[in-house]
Amino acid sequence: MSRFLVFPPLDRSRTAAISLFTTLLLVWGSTHAFTSTCVAEPAGRTVDTTVADLNGSITSILPDDTIFWLSVPDWETTVDGLDNLPMLRLFASEEMKRFREQTEERSTSFLIDAYGVDYHTIDENISGEFIIAGLTTTQGEMSVTCFVQTPNEAAAGAFIDATATLLKQRGAEEESPDTPGTVQLELTIMDEQLVLGTLGSCAMLCGDAGVAANLVNRWQQHSSTVSNEASDTSPGENRRLVEQNEFAETISAFREAPPSLLRWYFDPIAYAVASEKASETDSDQPSDPVTNEEPFSNIPFPMRHGFPGLQAIAGRAWINPTTGDLESRTLIHAPTREEALEMFQFEPGSLEIPKWLSDEANVATLVRWNLGQMISNAEAVYDDVTDAPGAFEGTMEDLKNELNVDLLGGLFPVIGPELVIYSVNDTAQNNESTVVSIEIQDPAKNEKSVASMMYNLFVGDPEARRIRLPGKRYEMWQIKLIVDEDTTPFSKAGLTVADGRLWFCTHASTLQKMLLRRQASPLAETDVYRIFDQVVSKERAPESFGVSIARMDRDVKKTYEVLKSSGIRGLENVESIYATLLRSIFLREPTEDVSEDARNAGSRIADEIDFSVLPSYDFARQFLKNLAVISRNTETGWEIFAVVFDEDSASP
Repeated sequence: MSRFLVFPPLDRSRTAAISLFTTLLLVWGSTHAFTSTCVAEPAGRTVDTTVADLNGSITSILPDDTIFWLSVPDWETTVDGLDNLPMLRLFASEEMKRFREQTEERSTSFLIDAYGVDYHTIDENISGEFIIAGLTTTQGEMSVTCFVQTPNEAAAGAFIDATATLLKQRGAEEESPDTPGTVQLELTIMDEQLVLGTLGSCAMLCGDAGVAANLVNRWQQHSSTVSNEASDTSPGENRRLVEQNEFAETISAFREAPPSLLRWYFDPIAYAVASEKASETDSDQPSDPVTNEEPFSNIPFPMRHGFPGLQAIAGRAWINPTTGDLESRTLIHAPTREEALEMFQFEPGSLEIPKWLSDEANVATLVRWNLGQMISNAEAVYDDVTDAPGAFEGTMEDLKNELNVDLLGGLFPVIGPELVIYSVNDTAQNNESTVVSIEIQDPAKNEKSVASMMYNLFVGDPEARRIRLPGKRYEMWQIKLIVDEDTTPFSKAGLTVADGRLWFCTHASTLQKMLLRRQASPLAETDVYRIFDQVVSKERAPESFGVSIARMDRDVKKTYEVLKSSGIRGLENVESIYATLLRSIFLREPTEDVSEDARNAGSRIADEIDFSVLPSYDFARQFLKNLAVISRNTETGWEIFAVVFDEDSASP
């Protein structure tokens, strides 16, 4: 759920208020969920790896404007490690064979025709490292390049020849190469270029002729430097990724014990700028280079409001040798947090799951936020996004004067730091619900004023329905949420004030049942939570601000069963986060700025794949384990540790 929610036409003040309010409730929840899923070594760990260790890797020639870097240090070790993970064992099972054959055929064909990547050819020829890098083109866009380490130069050449032959057999057309010694092809999908070449014993599959020429030139310079036993001190355009401070400070913070299955580095702002540039190119909008003299509005949005302070996201994943669990650590490097980036200030404190959170929760996240800090830095971003200077201040004033809803002076100051987000299955209503529960400070004093503001906000809304809750002091409001202005996945959401907290739920019926039932068994008293607590115990620190537990076997149950019985299109009538996500990928409406093939690709997949051959959910669930995540503040940003665990993962 990464999109902002928008609503049906109401009067301007109320619409703006609801948009702002639900954004605070939901976008913050989805933001934390996003960071939690970053497949992320205890605080105070020793550092055994330095960037110097990468000088023997093809990584050492990558330019410093590399947008992302994904490294498999040793292909065979990683493949063996991943093959032993529960999800991969499920996919490899005999029961999954019929479904696997469908998806493998499509994914294999796509990777070959779009990127020239053939898994089987790589698996037969690779000897060591495999790298995927997002590199910046001369137009400022991003192009993907794959590097395959082979035993020697002859093997690299044979790999290139075999790949070129395969692609030409599948319809790719050979072109005159821009760079001598390379093979240049036009691929069958999206009319993309592919340049094949060798860099010593490393095979290169590059999606841009200019990028390929630069890589070949850098390799030649690197080889000359190495043969002369001199250090590479080339300035300017020859600066390398491994010399970049952000890369060095993040990658060198990881130890390599146990050995990494995967390592990654990502420059989110460079990616956003490159994506914006590509979007302008696709829509045929002229875009001139930005200079310091140009007006603020001509600067790409990702470069405004202090966001460049978010310099890097880096991490690694490994197998715990004791438990066999997949573990990961991600560092978010933001040493300079100014302007809007100051919104992301989290408040360390107690991370005990509250007793009122029942065992019915499939996924539960507790994060301690600083709403006051967030709001104080949101105004400029809100005005920029809406392209209306003064919109934030004006909206706040209109709400206060016209609806008697004082968000800045009345609501936000009494919101506490504890934010709980969780999901539950409502079998009676056949839906999956997401609940957001926010602490109200000093509820005996402030609960009534918060409820009054909710009343003022919704009482005049023709789409809202007021529902009395027996035994509860305040009413619940049933409201309609619209996503993408075309679909209504949450047609009857609910919001209320109760038990010293502000509650929002994607389904009002679920929220009503939860608030009116007798006390259920607490999640914090279950066996799975006790194991979760042991798994993350060494990671708890004074700087920790968030934890999350996901019981994946329960969380995906509804979506899995609908996919098996009705396919992707069956999700059109399912109100859940997973269903909304899958619909947005496979069933979204076509837009004018994409090709006809791209418009129809998702719909084609939705219609062609036979989901009915999936094994029963009872079989699949034994492979679906639990996910634990814990996050903490660091001096230069944030750190996220994640582990996939089962009931046998607890320490002896």
